[in-house]
Amino acid sequence: MKVFIRSAILVPVPGHEAPDFINTLRTLKSVKRWLKECYSGSEIRIFEIGQDHVFWAYFMTLHQRVIAAGGWVRNEACELLVIERNGKLDMPKGKLESKETLEVCAVREVQEECRVKRCKITGPAVRTYHCYSDKGEYMLKTTYWYPMVTDYSKKLKPQIDEGITAVYWATPALLKNRMEDMPMYNSLTETFEKFIEEA
Repeated sequence: MKVFIRSAILVPVPGHEAPDFINTLRTLKSVKRWLKECYSGSEIRIFEIGQDHVFWAYFMTLHQRVIAAGGWVRNEACELLVIERNGKLDMPKGKLESKETLEVCAVREVQEECRVKRCKITGPAVRTYHCYSDKGEYMLKTTYWYPMVTDYSKKLKPQIDEGITAVYWATPALLKNRMEDMPMYNSLTETFEKFIEEA
C-alpha cells in the first residue's frame, strides 16, 4: 500500500517505527503543518511509517474518505483506454454512488466518461490511494481499479463537464510518448509503466 500526496509517498508498514522526522510530528497541529507542505509539492520523499504510529491517527482525522472505482480497460487490440483530465493523463474513474456496488460504479464511470460500451470485468480490483485538497478540505481517495475488456470499436467521446478533454486507445508506444509530454497522477505512474513494459 502507498498513499500519494503530490510528490510525497507514505507507506504504512508493520509496527510503531518511523523516520526521525515523522517522529517529531506528535501533535495534530504539527501533522497539519507538514501536510500543508506536502500539498504544496515541496515534499518529495518516501516515508515508511509504522501502522501503529500516532501519525496515522492524526492523518486520518485530517482527511475525509472518498471511495471511487474505475477501469483498466483494454480493447481487442490490447490497447489501453486513456483519458486526459485537467491537463493530466488518467484512466476513467469516479465516485461511488449510494446503494451502488464497486463493480457497477467502475463500469458506469467508464461508460459515462468515455462512451465505451460492453465493458466486462475480468478480475479483482487493485486499489490505489491518493490525497488531494478540495475547497480547503483534505481528501483521501481510495480507488478500486478493475481490469476490463471490451469489443466496442465505435468513436469515443470525452465527458467534457468532468474536465476530460481527450479519450483514446493507447498502444504502449503512444502512451510512452504522451507520458513524456504530459504529467500524470503519481498513483498511476507504475500502472502506465507496467503497460509500456509489456510491449
